[in-house]
Amino acid sequence: MPFHQNRSHPVPELHAVIEEYEDPKSGARHIHVRTDDPEMAFLVAFPTIPQSSDGRAHILEHMTLCGSARYPVRDPFFMMARRSMATFMNAFTYPDRTVYPFASQDKTDFYNLLGVYLDATFFPTLDYCDFQQEGWRLVWAQNKLSLQGVVFNEMKDAFTDPLRALDHGISQHLFQGTTYAVESGGDPLEIPELTYADLKAFHATHYHPSQALFMTSGRVDVAAVQDMIEDQVLSHFSGRAPRMLPALATPWSAPRTARIVTPAQEGKENEYGYQFSWLLGQAVDPSSFFRASLLEAGLLGDSSSPLMRAMESAGFGYPSSFNHLESGARQMVLHVGMEGLKKSALAKARAHIWSALEQAAITGVPSAMLKAALRNIRFDQREINGDDVPYGLHLLLSALPAAMLGGDIVDAFDVEPYLRTLDAEVEDPQFFKDMVKTLIDSPARLESTVYADAAFASRRAALEERRLAAIAASLTEAERTRIVQESADLLEQQRKVVNKDVLPRILPSAISPMAPPSLPVPDPNEQVVVLEVETNGIAYATILYDISDFSAEEWPWLNLYAGLVPQLGMAERGYEESSAWRQEMVPDFSIDVAASQPIAAGAPLQIFVEFSAKGLHDELQNIATVLLQSIAAPRFDEVERMAFLIDSHVQDVHDDLAVKGETYASLCATAPLSIHEHFKNVMEGVAGLPFYGLLRRQIQDESGIREIAEKLAAMHAKITASPAYIIVTAEAPSALSTLLAPAVSRPTRPLAEPETLPLDPPANTVLHAAAQVNHCYAAWPAPKLGHPDAPACAVLAEWLTNEVLHRAIREEGGAYGAGAAYDAMTGVFRMISTRDPRLLGTYADFDAAIASVLSAELTQESIEEAIICVIQNLDKPLPPYRHAMRSWSRKRMGITDQMRNQFRAGVLACTAIDVRLAAKAWLHGHTPSRCAFAGDTSTERGDMRVLHLAQLLE
Repeated sequence: MPFHQNRSHPVPELHAVIEEYEDPKSGARHIHVRTDDPEMAFLVAFPTIPQSSDGRAHILEHMTLCGSARYPVRDPFFMMARRSMATFMNAFTYPDRTVYPFASQDKTDFYNLLGVYLDATFFPTLDYCDFQQEGWRLVWAQNKLSLQGVVFNEMKDAFTDPLRALDHGISQHLFQGTTYAVESGGDPLEIPELTYADLKAFHATHYHPSQALFMTSGRVDVAAVQDMIEDQVLSHFSGRAPRMLPALATPWSAPRTARIVTPAQEGKENEYGYQFSWLLGQAVDPSSFFRASLLEAGLLGDSSSPLMRAMESAGFGYPSSFNHLESGARQMVLHVGMEGLKKSALAKARAHIWSALEQAAITGVPSAMLKAALRNIRFDQREINGDDVPYGLHLLLSALPAAMLGGDIVDAFDVEPYLRTLDAEVEDPQFFKDMVKTLIDSPARLESTVYADAAFASRRAALEERRLAAIAASLTEAERTRIVQESADLLEQQRKVVNKDVLPRILPSAISPMAPPSLPVPDPNEQVVVLEVETNGIAYATILYDISDFSAEEWPWLNLYAGLVPQLGMAERGYEESSAWRQEMVPDFSIDVAASQPIAAGAPLQIFVEFSAKGLHDELQNIATVLLQSIAAPRFDEVERMAFLIDSHVQDVHDDLAVKGETYASLCATAPLSIHEHFKNVMEGVAGLPFYGLLRRQIQDESGIREIAEKLAAMHAKITASPAYIIVTAEAPSALSTLLAPAVSRPTRPLAEPETLPLDPPANTVLHAAAQVNHCYAAWPAPKLGHPDAPACAVLAEWLTNEVLHRAIREEGGAYGAGAAYDAMTGVFRMISTRDPRLLGTYADFDAAIASVLSAELTQESIEEAIICVIQNLDKPLPPYRHAMRSWSRKRMGITDQMRNQFRAGVLACTAIDVRLAAKAWLHGHTPSRCAFAGDTSTERGDMRVLHLAQLLE
């Protein structure tokens, strides 16, 4: 075996052993995190260090997954997504590395995926047609030249995000001359400069075993993995090159200034910002990293921190949404600034922040604040999370930069020795003051004036059009013919019938007929629910109030209530003191509003306000105290504080209209079909936007804000008088539940009969905000869980995605994503496209997809692949706390394990006839509710009406 073990290091806090291996011949490294987790994770990572913004690393990431030497089929990645029981499959491009991770609970499946990933990354075909599809291509149609490509359109959407533009603008100055100064994802204005030859050369130099890092976690057979790596990769390569490292920023001798432009929806006078950015030490140095983390926590951690307090109480502007410690690059950066400023206030904002910083160097912060920050670091390392990314894979991705950027991998996992040193150091009042003084004296400081430009997107679109016009004017007839022929060649390849037999797969016959069981939950009407779960020494507590009888007019206020109360004072404490107190008591406190739709026909929507806190097991008393006191007496008399928070939040909503375009389109389409979706649309969708406009107008005078305060105080009284439930999840939960008992001991108001709400008519709408791409949604009413057609609808959605929509809309149409989805809980079936250059053409493809399922041959293999996709989603493991809450929620909604097993059995037994009948019954001939987000009002939209999102906020 080529790999030699260099060391083995136990980390008790993670119940893990870190094993480090290296192949002495190639220099390839393998890090294994040995745990008892049945979910097995793998990744392979390469340093990718581009020197231009042409997107080569990002496009290469896409193309490696488009076919390889052993698997010469189009898109083996997407095909394996339907032939595997993977709990996670993806690929990520960072500014200095590219990572290919997956996870599975099935041993056979794990090694199937390992073989595909190894061949894809080291031996991709890198076909020219794939370069055109995934990267960019010129298209000549209807006597007009245009640009297309999946990454090209993906990055057009990315450039609508103001924070991304700010980050890139700052990095261009801080890291001038390094890879961090370029746009690793690709700037759409520069992507067409990338040549096919450049991309292939980039792969040859960067994707070599000498640069590769392999990582695994869970119950993985290390020897078997290394044997596969040797057989399939290492034995085919020779030579060894020095490991690539991104360059450090050139040392600064004096601070610098910059002007940065970001996208905006409207050119208002208060859309300026002022931002400080400091280059700090290397992120892989644990001592530097944890000190920088304490500096961030001390200056910006909560409303009592000196810089955050100063910015929130300035009387103008707001703290920047970009205030944070950036530790993803080789060097860390601390960002501090204000936004929402008038141009005339820029100098005042700069002086205000700097004065607060100088004062912090004199007065410091309480040691309790720094001790709480250290506690939070320990908590974050221990908590088993992983909602979107499996926990084992999350550990690997978190430690990856240390291994890639020259650090000690053990230090990325075993942090306790460094934290113990800091435990002692933070006791010294001078410790924090000295860090602030060092920051003040640092020459590596960039001060940026930030201007939000409403013409940002249109200027970029106009520049693209001018370039295309110039190219079109210079094209010869032969060149136009070549462009047309290349488009035809690409379309022919996209429509080829693929022989998938070379790819491994899991068959439905190998799948367990039983669903993973829910946790045993007592009667859901019991007021105290205690769930004993292995949580790695963390306790979770939630107090829920059943407010299902709240009227629809009260719904928008719930969102405001949940957002404001955690940022207000309590009883005799003001908001600053309350914020500091909560931080010292527990790592996390939050208020959320959750809704679920019971399965029983005609059952009303269940709505809960959830007060939640979590902490280490020795903080049970703190958890209970924070929850009970936060519920007891929030300070609705802090009217100036509320006005500031509301104004800041409404501005954030305005700034993110384009960023959230996909969410708005999705909820607009589904809200007419389901009371649950209607509720979500009011809470976080288009239906809620006028409420924010009303709030902004109301806070303009004292009487208006006092009316808001009185309304929220009355709502709080009504919420906390509602029927209450306590859910405690921990390894020994009974003590915490006893401490929380007072929350359910008071009398409660009886719930009134919830009102019956008429749903809106189906949408036929285009939502507009300034951007360059579209998101298209169409939705149909569908059966719910328990209906005989529910399993077939689930399989139908996956079949449409796999066999029709992915090819037509993503591959041929150039959208970043496309598919269908079925929700058995709400009874909604939808079709989707994201980051899409088209609109009406995509809706035509939606219609064609329905016709296709009724007329095309539904092969047994395609049905089995769709079945696997459904079971994949059903079987994804949840973190302990999420599993507990999901189990309780299922019981409340009337979903039994028997119902889940019946649905699963229906999916596993589904046939082509069932799928066709479901399409005919629920989709064919039925007019969908349609809503799209369009970044350009000139986009052809047919009979769909246009709503301007910014106007809804007025």
